[in-house]
Amino acid sequence: MKLILKLILIIVIIIGTYIYVFKERCIFIYKDINDKITFFKEDDSDIITAFTKGMKTHDYYKTLTDKPYTLSKTSDIYQNINYDFEKHLHYNEIEKLINNLNKSDSTIISVIGSSVDKRSIYSIEIGYGSNTILFDAGIHAAEVAGPLFIIKYLIDLVNDYENNEDEAINIINNYKIIIIPCINPDGYEATLFGTKYINNKNLYIYQNRKDIIFKTYKGNANGVDLNRNFPSQHGGLYYSNNILNETVSLEPTLGYFDYFPGTRLGSEPETKAVMSWLENNLNNASAYISLHSAGRVIYSGKPNLSAAFNNKSLRLAKIVSQVNNYTAYDKTEEEVGYGNDGTSTDYASEIISDFKFSKKTGRLSASSYQNPKIKEVINTGIITLETLSEYTFDLNIIKEEYYNQKLYKVFTKLIKNQE
Repeated sequence: MKLILKLILIIVIIIGTYIYVFKERCIFIYKDINDKITFFKEDDSDIITAFTKGMKTHDYYKTLTDKPYTLSKTSDIYQNINYDFEKHLHYNEIEKLINNLNKSDSTIISVIGSSVDKRSIYSIEIGYGSNTILFDAGIHAAEVAGPLFIIKYLIDLVNDYENNEDEAINIINNYKIIIIPCINPDGYEATLFGTKYINNKNLYIYQNRKDIIFKTYKGNANGVDLNRNFPSQHGGLYYSNNILNETVSLEPTLGYFDYFPGTRLGSEPETKAVMSWLENNLNNASAYISLHSAGRVIYSGKPNLSAAFNNKSLRLAKIVSQVNNYTAYDKTEEEVGYGNDGTSTDYASEIISDFKFSKKTGRLSASSYQNPKIKEVINTGIITLETLSEYTFDLNIIKEEYYNQKLYKVFTKLIKNQE
């Protein structure tokens, strides 16, 4: 009998200790997140018309507490990787290249989430420095050049580092480059190779394929434009005295103008993966560059944010234009309140400007829509870099763009923040 009582006491102590530790850990985590949350909504909320619901608060909590899974290193010796746009890469071939990059001591590879069709979404960290620069690519399905460009750059950089090239050694020793090579792997795979490569045949992208216009598709496997699905302040709404932008769709579509933000912001697993990634890395970054593929332009700044932030962002844009004559736009080319907000750069820009998540709106909030209370952001710039003159899957054109428009030099100068 005494033995049974002792065993019960031990079990109670173990369970009690576990509950206490778990509770304390949760209090620590959620206290930090609660600093990012407000119970209020904008005081001028009567000026807007919302057409998409905000993100659920419990989804926001979970997204910000999700942690990446770091791939383990192997004992394999790094060998030069060969890729020079010889062929289009299936997503599983990109994964093989990522695993080969992981053989270098200079890299850390993490899985930050998965797509609707259960493909892994990766973050590649290269370098040992404290100066952090973020890149992402492939948020729009048909913009397949971005993932190829950034993978090519990483291969060239790590190959040069492993071959003791001075510039690559300097970059990797002094900077930390963190990249999502493809945010939307399902869309990437389906637009390049067809919807037969979608595993779940019940998904929108498979059920509703229309091959004649499929090459311009933007969305993920659910038909959602991920670059309108972020819970930024103006995501899924427009000012009532404006006309909803014609590019916005209120339902999934496979057409060219298919900025469908989903029925609820932050709904897609790919969006949540990027939100978590930004939460973990953005505050330490001097630059965030989002790669897109149409127009040979660079968008910088946000008209509702600080002059210091806009100046820093425009400076990044001019770094690009000085190398290859892409057109650098300032904040005047960005619209607010016309319904096409909710991009990754909107969300990131507002995060660093100290916007908080509102339980009332399900979006980031800063007291008012038209005159928000904002932080002067001095150290971080954010740009959208549009390569190529137009959408194309032609590998010859993609390869010419990489070399003729000096994208290796562009990316390097952006990393160094060097005009």
